[in-house]
Amino acid sequence: MGKLIIRLIGMILVVMMASFSGVAKAEELTDPAAALAEQMIGESSGDWLTSEFVQHVFREAKSKNIPSLAHEQQQVGEPVEKQALQAGDVVFFQGTGLMSGIYLGEGNFVIVTSEGISLRNLHSSAYWENAYTGAVRFDHDVTDEAATLAIVLLGENVQNWITSEFVQHVYAESKQISLPRSAVQQWIEGDAVSEPEPGDAVFFQGSYLMSGIYIGHGRFVIVTSEGISERNMETSSYWGERYIGARHFESTEPPVSTDDEIVELARELIGSPYNRSGTNPDEGFHSGSFVFYVFEEITGSWLSMRTASLFETGDSVERDELEPGDLVFFENDEQELIVGIYAENDQFIIATSSGVEERHMEYNRYYEERYVGAVRYTGELLEKAHPSTYENADHPVVRESMKYLGTPYLMTGSTLDAFDCSFLVQMLFRDAMDIYLPRISYKQWEVGETMIPEGADIEAIDLDDELQPGDVLYFSGTWQSDISHTAVYLGDDYIVHATGEEGQTTISHMTQYWRDHFTGAKRFDDLTISFENDVVYEAFQLLGSDYQSGGNNSNQGFDTGGLVQYVFKKAWDYNMPRFGRLQMEQGTPIGDADAQPGDVLFFQGSSIIPAIYIGNNQMIAATVANGVTVIDLTTSDYWPPRFIGANTYTHQTEENGAARVAEGLIGQSFNDTSLSFIVHIYEQGEDVQLPTSWDELRDFGDDVHIEELQVGNLIFFDDPTIVGIYIGDGKFITIVNEQVSVQSLNGDFRWLDRFSSATSIE
Repeated sequence: MGKLIIRLIGMILVVMMASFSGVAKAEELTDPAAALAEQMIGESSGDWLTSEFVQHVFREAKSKNIPSLAHEQQQVGEPVEKQALQAGDVVFFQGTGLMSGIYLGEGNFVIVTSEGISLRNLHSSAYWENAYTGAVRFDHDVTDEAATLAIVLLGENVQNWITSEFVQHVYAESKQISLPRSAVQQWIEGDAVSEPEPGDAVFFQGSYLMSGIYIGHGRFVIVTSEGISERNMETSSYWGERYIGARHFESTEPPVSTDDEIVELARELIGSPYNRSGTNPDEGFHSGSFVFYVFEEITGSWLSMRTASLFETGDSVERDELEPGDLVFFENDEQELIVGIYAENDQFIIATSSGVEERHMEYNRYYEERYVGAVRYTGELLEKAHPSTYENADHPVVRESMKYLGTPYLMTGSTLDAFDCSFLVQMLFRDAMDIYLPRISYKQWEVGETMIPEGADIEAIDLDDELQPGDVLYFSGTWQSDISHTAVYLGDDYIVHATGEEGQTTISHMTQYWRDHFTGAKRFDDLTISFENDVVYEAFQLLGSDYQSGGNNSNQGFDTGGLVQYVFKKAWDYNMPRFGRLQMEQGTPIGDADAQPGDVLFFQGSSIIPAIYIGNNQMIAATVANGVTVIDLTTSDYWPPRFIGANTYTHQTEENGAARVAEGLIGQSFNDTSLSFIVHIYEQGEDVQLPTSWDELRDFGDDVHIEELQVGNLIFFDDPTIVGIYIGDGKFITIVNEQVSVQSLNGDFRWLDRFSSATSIE
């Protein structure tokens, strides 16, 4: 028995000495991975898989970035025969799953077991000897700063980066290289490499182009739905099938010049913000205003900001014939056209919801699937849209119109700072030709010489055959069913106008949109009567009416006092007394030399006779012989001797209490419909009880033309039905997202396209 115990003790000592001998040899080795693995023997495994422990050791000891899974480690390392094993090699064993450990030498290796980080030996353990499946060696050191940082960032995507933003961040932080934000632009600007090296950017085509950081052995770091993740294109069919190539970055240089000034400026504007109503780099752009800005800056020509008009006006170009500076068009999810400026090699610059960016028609699948065509603006087309073409035109109104290009559009605006279409036409004829037109477009249509009558088929008409530059075109249905827009003809199917669709005074081609809304054309060159004043305009409409003693309306006719009373009520809602004597007692007396159109002149007959002064030493009066007629005081012998005085009358608009109440509620919550809001503010501000149904409210007031909106008028929109209260300058107050909100008709297509009608509440 004693001899047996001695023999067992001896065997144990031999095994222990052999074990200590193996450890001693490992300590003498210089391989840092083997040394670190040895130092960690006995530590808790920290719930590591065997392969995760191996990955950690290589990362910490050698800055080598190897896969986290054993089967991937086995695939990407260099195979090593068992008899050639060296300290630092990775050894593999097959249990219920593939396991990996770090070889120390003399059969010893370190591996994660149920006991923690453990030392085991291939030669002394039948289990590990039988489970052994092979070994690999990782000779390549990864020292690239971008790859190293990408690995450090593995984990939660706390910044909510997209793939390309992660790549952009890694390069900026690790190499101080500024990459573009988009994967497509990174692909465009990088240097192509046949085989990626650690730190290169690798690209994958999914529903959009994605980029990641290559870290070696087929592995890369990329943003996924799980966070910042490590993936392997050699072991993953998903990523392998989507891999399209790699790019290397030493520094970022601007793209090679295209020698095209339009493209060069477009690229300089990359990074400008997006703004649905913006028109310059500071405000931001939408796609149409971006193209307008670039072309106006480089060529001086005024193209449309509306993408549909840009597409229709340009000369069509096939995709395989595109040249720098051409315009490429796409249809967005709302079935609206968006436009970009073609650069080269399928690249284009466009204002996106993220700002102005460069895109690629092949690698941005969004654009590839939505491409609808391209156009080119030739020198001939650019000349037609250039102000210099018209600055020396024969017609003074055409010449005058070029002074106002770019003036902001403002619904009902009547100042040089901002105005609408009819004010522009009125101002041009007044300043250029001393011709005084009515202020409102539909009233302008009722005067002057008709060149193209209402109802004419514009598709069968060559406008240059019927019109001359300086004639005025009228359109219906742009804002409401009747005449609602006007423009000055420039010739060759081009017009100049103040348009809400463009947000400014601009030059436009007569596209199908304008042809579909065309009503007719007028010529005003020979007009001598001033229609600028509403009183004059209304008086002019009554020319030819019969004289009727006691008459004061258009059905029965007029006498002298009845005519003046009717006209002032119609034009200004002014309550003028019935008879000339009382009319003379109202208003402000003025000298005859100071009389302006719309003032009232008084004459002594059997009673005091009033007449409406219309300028040019002319007046309109009701006479027994000729009814309502124009009288020229220069050639008349009868009227001048009987002149006894003149008065001017002030047209005042009362403040609307409902509008005042609405303005006081701006920003407050209102958890009900816009209809309920309007009923509420009219009850509070005007003590008026409005109908509570949509149909009754629309019919409750009097229809108002869009150009004649006054504070307090109601404006209606369809799809969905919304009502607001007008507060001036194209603005109105309504309910948006359960809040009292100020909105604008100026340049906001959401409201422009839905406007249906307006009414006044008396």
